[in-house]
Amino acid sequence: MIPAGRPSKVQRAVGIAAVVAPVMGILLFCCAMASAQEPAGKIAPPNIIVILADDMGFGDVGVNGATKIRTPNIDAIAKDGVNFTQFYASANVCTPSRAGLMTGRYPIRTQLGYDVLRAEDTRGLPQSEETLAALAKRANYSTKLIGKWHLGRLPEFAPVNYGFDEFYGVPYSNDMPGFALYRGNEIIEQPVDQSTLTQRYTQEALDFIRSHADRPFFLVVAHTMPHIPLYVSAKFAGQSDAGLYGDIIEELDGSVGKIVQALKSAGTFENTIIIFTSDNGPFFEGGAAGLKGGKGSGWEGGYRVPFIVGWPNGGLASGARDAIAMNIDVLPTMASILGISPAAQTIDGLSLLPVLRGQQESPHQYLYYFNNEEVIGVRTQRWKYLTHAYYRGSLGAFEKFDQLDGFRSSYDLLFEAGPAGGEEYSYADRHPEVVTELKAEIAAARKRFAPLRTHPPDPTFPE
Repeated sequence: MIPAGRPSKVQRAVGIAAVVAPVMGILLFCCAMASAQEPAGKIAPPNIIVILADDMGFGDVGVNGATKIRTPNIDAIAKDGVNFTQFYASANVCTPSRAGLMTGRYPIRTQLGYDVLRAEDTRGLPQSEETLAALAKRANYSTKLIGKWHLGRLPEFAPVNYGFDEFYGVPYSNDMPGFALYRGNEIIEQPVDQSTLTQRYTQEALDFIRSHADRPFFLVVAHTMPHIPLYVSAKFAGQSDAGLYGDIIEELDGSVGKIVQALKSAGTFENTIIIFTSDNGPFFEGGAAGLKGGKGSGWEGGYRVPFIVGWPNGGLASGARDAIAMNIDVLPTMASILGISPAAQTIDGLSLLPVLRGQQESPHQYLYYFNNEEVIGVRTQRWKYLTHAYYRGSLGAFEKFDQLDGFRSSYDLLFEAGPAGGEEYSYADRHPEVVTELKAEIAAARKRFAPLRTHPPDPTFPE
């Protein structure tokens, strides 16, 4: 007989279960959350491919509104993956933007925030900077850069010194003297037949994918096009409804399709991250989806670029995202996926992995617009505050492209007028409190970045 007030064995068992079950439930939940949050790279390291166009507009792809240019392969990645509708290059011109992409840091931190590197330039990305490729090497990835580098032409600044096992491409833009095609540190073609560059870059990518199907790899395909002067292969010439420029974009899209097919044939497509983006907005031609301005300007069209991410096995929440983000976010995102920490003490970018997997909010409170080394604007999720709207400098004459390294080319502009949009009206008088906040933020940013200058302030810049 059980003494009064003492629980029976059954009661004690029920009581223990009542306590243990919730505790076990909490433990199981925590374990599940930890597993869900664990970087995918620790389970099955994904291949990573970054496809970078040169001077391609935000509106030059179908998912962002292009109607005269067909991009079915890029659109397909966006359909099953994530399309960022408010994604920014870290600069409005090539070199600083690429420095930001490669390092996860605002370009002013890399000593390459001012203008672009010229053919005769002796500057380059400091070797102390950890690039995307160097990060991948720490995770035991094979790495290759195909296409345009533009972070230093001297041997000490060659891509193979920054984590890339292999390099097949060009050191700078195709409008610069001495333009040559390299394999490693050796020139293999000069002058360059640019009409076949996109084809040859693509074939290099296909060969790399096929030869690395059994181990994780990191590949950058940095196309020369559609930087001017414009070239396209015979197969795509005259095929688009947007002139030669449109033909080039459709050839780039065809390249994406071939890369996807090679991944599928190798059985690695499902666990490959494909990123498609551009280094800045469009120049004389190209679509900005109604945004104001283009390459080199302080307006949205100079900075906002396509950013499309596919990863079938990555647990991505497919669809469009309007969370603000920038190319400095690629390195910390990649680090998060690979489960390693960036080497740099200061990383300006933030991981986009939560956004890729469904989080709607941007990890950034503020993003800064740089023109050279000047902070000329600040962006929040809702607002953009801009202090300077001016063009960087002289464009030169279009006829200079009539003869380049032995290959005839021309660059004639004939426009069909159409609607425009973006940044037409200011609402500063309606929201003075926002102006006060963002003016203070720009002042703080300028003070923070001033010690990193390599050049005196621009003469047009004083307040």
